[in-house]
Amino acid sequence: MTVTRVLIVDDSATVRAVLRRVLTSGKHIEVVGEAEDGLSAIHLALELKPDAIVMDLDLPGVDGITATEEIYRKRPTPVLVVTSKLAGREEILRAFGTLRRGVVGIFPKPRTPGRWEELGAALVETVQQLRVIEPPMSVTDNASVPGGIERPSLRRTVRLLAIGASTGGPGAICELLRHLGRPVQPAVCVIQHIAEGFDQGLAEWLAHELKLDVRLVEEGESLTEGKIRIAPADRTLRIDEQGFYRLETSSSEAYSPSIDTVFGSLVAWRPTQVAAVLLSGMGRDGVTGLLALREAGALTIVQNEESSSVFGMPKVALKEGAAELAMNPEAIGRLIRSITEEVSA
Repeated sequence: MTVTRVLIVDDSATVRAVLRRVLTSGKHIEVVGEAEDGLSAIHLALELKPDAIVMDLDLPGVDGITATEEIYRKRPTPVLVVTSKLAGREEILRAFGTLRRGVVGIFPKPRTPGRWEELGAALVETVQQLRVIEPPMSVTDNASVPGGIERPSLRRTVRLLAIGASTGGPGAICELLRHLGRPVQPAVCVIQHIAEGFDQGLAEWLAHELKLDVRLVEEGESLTEGKIRIAPADRTLRIDEQGFYRLETSSSEAYSPSIDTVFGSLVAWRPTQVAAVLLSGMGRDGVTGLLALREAGALTIVQNEESSSVFGMPKVALKEGAAELAMNPEAIGRLIRSITEEVSA
């Protein structure tokens, strides 16, 4: 297996030492350099050409956000942000804005020693599966149909667009939603694996970027045309048979929020009026629910390999026959738009 070369950027020597230890505990990971400020990070990224960068945002001199943008412009490299809780709307918007410029995940800095091991395990798994996504020069609707599957009928009504994503998901979600057209016709439910405390920031960033009604789900809300709702990070979300959002305290699910739980609940709603999408991410959350929706008559789509930062969940979905189409995020948005416009015409 190829060794993944990582650059660590943090102004604390202690934090850099801890990150080095937890990262090199994984197989096939080599820490090739360390930087304590943004300017050094830019220089080392260009000189050492790492496969991935683990970066804090709060850095002296050139901050992590500016450094990330400059690295993305000069040498696109996947960046994993490890930072303290974001404070202030402006800082939140700037930080989440990097998700469209090379950052594939934002992780909270642990407050207790034991949590560093958990963070380390997540970083190791993520780093080992990362792919470099070049800045888009042009976009084509490069849809592919998995072998042995007939191209799905696109003459249908889509009243709900359900989107599940993990690592590398936020930027892809933004691109997909940006191309849904205006006004957005279906209700939209987004289930993104994200740390507690960062979910509100994601909702605010998407609302700012898209100028749409984007908020965290509230208990008892109904699926409403044009409203984009984000599953809270610390709750289990379901959609009941009448089309109302139901929130519960997280229990036994491996992920919170759980994509499988949301997708699975839609089988009892109106699955033939659902378009379910599984974007970039590790593992297999969402695959079982996507397959159940496909078997119940929903349109099921995954992000294609070429545009995925982590081709994990989409790959498993294709392998298990849960997805009918594989497309880039912009193409998915345009497809849903064309379906809804044709029906309303």
